[in-house]
Amino acid sequence: MLHQPPSSDAKSKSRSSSTLPFPTTTSCEGSYVIRLSGFTIFVAILSSAFIALFSGRVASTYLSTRQQQFNCQPAAAAADTKLTETVENVMFDYEALVHPAMITHPNPKRVAVLGGKQHHTSATLREVLKHVSVKDAVILGDEENAHVDNAVDVRISVLEMKDQECSVEDHGLFDVIIDPNPFKAATDFSSYFNCLNDDGVLVLNTDTIITHKDPALGIGRLNVLGRVTDFLGEVGYESVHLYQDESSSNDFGARSFLVALKSAESRADWYSNEAEVNIRLHQRISRSESLEFDSPTMLKYQTPPKAVETVFCRDSNVKADECGIRGFDPEVVNVPYSDLSVGKSTMGEYSGRGIFAKTDIPKGRAIGIEKSWLSYFIYPSAHSIIMELYHWADENEDDEEDYVEEVFESVSAVVGFSEALALLLSGYGYWSSLLGRSHSTVDSGLMMFCNHGCNGTYNLCQDGANDSEASVDPNQPPESLSSIWGSAFSPAVERNLRQALISGDKTNRDIKKGEEILCNYLEFIGRASDWEADVRGLQGQCAGTELGEISIYERENQQA
Repeated sequence: MLHQPPSSDAKSKSRSSSTLPFPTTTSCEGSYVIRLSGFTIFVAILSSAFIALFSGRVASTYLSTRQQQFNCQPAAAAADTKLTETVENVMFDYEALVHPAMITHPNPKRVAVLGGKQHHTSATLREVLKHVSVKDAVILGDEENAHVDNAVDVRISVLEMKDQECSVEDHGLFDVIIDPNPFKAATDFSSYFNCLNDDGVLVLNTDTIITHKDPALGIGRLNVLGRVTDFLGEVGYESVHLYQDESSSNDFGARSFLVALKSAESRADWYSNEAEVNIRLHQRISRSESLEFDSPTMLKYQTPPKAVETVFCRDSNVKADECGIRGFDPEVVNVPYSDLSVGKSTMGEYSGRGIFAKTDIPKGRAIGIEKSWLSYFIYPSAHSIIMELYHWADENEDDEEDYVEEVFESVSAVVGFSEALALLLSGYGYWSSLLGRSHSTVDSGLMMFCNHGCNGTYNLCQDGANDSEASVDPNQPPESLSSIWGSAFSPAVERNLRQALISGDKTNRDIKKGEEILCNYLEFIGRASDWEADVRGLQGQCAGTELGEISIYERENQQA
């Protein structure tokens, strides 16, 4: 539920002022004054009109302000000033700040922009207001930096905020909070966290760029950035992403930004595919708006640069398993598919097929990693469509209503395909929520036939695994299922998502020739909500009182 701005008698009063967020006076402080000629004024007016046409409603005075600031400097200083921010570069820079966060949120209606330097605030608002979903764009600031003319756009309002302390009581809840002002010190962002809705997004301007030459994150010039990423995780943001915009050409060169997601489920929106980003842009941005940001740009931002991963992994405090997934470990010997065979499983009458060793396999070996990259990956959006169709078909299978029969006839191929896919995902695949919402991975080779080793008899598993379906508590999901793998900020994981999903299992003991290779299906449970049902299902199958989904499907088709 969205909160409206507090009334005029609230502690932080909402104001409407005719004072623009830029100086409007032509007077200049100092000893040197450069007066504008009539021709210069004419050119400035034309320039302002051009910017208003192509840059948005709010920031049309930005370049004129820069020109005024330039003209108000002493002649010697003005000659040395680097005015490298062209209209296009300013647009690109603030597009990179605003649109990734706005596109990540499914429906941003109430957005806050932190006041500060006038051109930061105005240019940020310009990009925010390009989204037609925005109903309320609020500037949060103090008396000196929060003036705005809301006649420019009725969606703009101002709320005073002291000492960067946002409160729900004074300011309400926001879908997106944007701070365009580069942070110079590590700040506690807990107040912003409290002012965000459950699916809220915070975006920060780091005003820096990371290179391979930098020391570990949190050291030297990256000290503040490292502490900020730590604070964001400690405050409660469940997923933090750093992306760099190397196309920016301004006084500072390229720069990077931080996006903090209050909920891990929002990761599914951050990792939207090209089609999903295009749809959101089409629904939200008018074609009359000038916008360089597009779906290929968003896809580029989704993966942090290699340099960010490098400096992150130089930090001795980073968990070893987070950086250990960067490529396959050359010290781990792989057993190729040619050393495996498929046969009738030894795990019971209805256990179906299994995979067997054609040669002795020592402890500590990986199996089939040369084919693991060919696995099927069903991402959250596609996964949800498949499962919705599957559940609809299952629930309405016996419905005798005419409309159900007609729908079945018209989409029978789609439903049949979805049922087959759903069976593939549930029976042969393993689910995860690493990308925020449910998605599936299915081995494309022999490893899909790996059966569960009941009562801890599995011989292929993650390092240190010692639980079994008989020893775990069905009512108590492990903590790992309640959060994403790794820390909230982990560029090593973000750059190696597929690797994180398909690698890590090794033989936990020597396996003899002809012995069946058994997996630990507890590792395949990807959601806390599935834990109890899946554990009890494994307990029933191991006790011989229940059948697995593949066995049920095959028996039903044999009877048919």
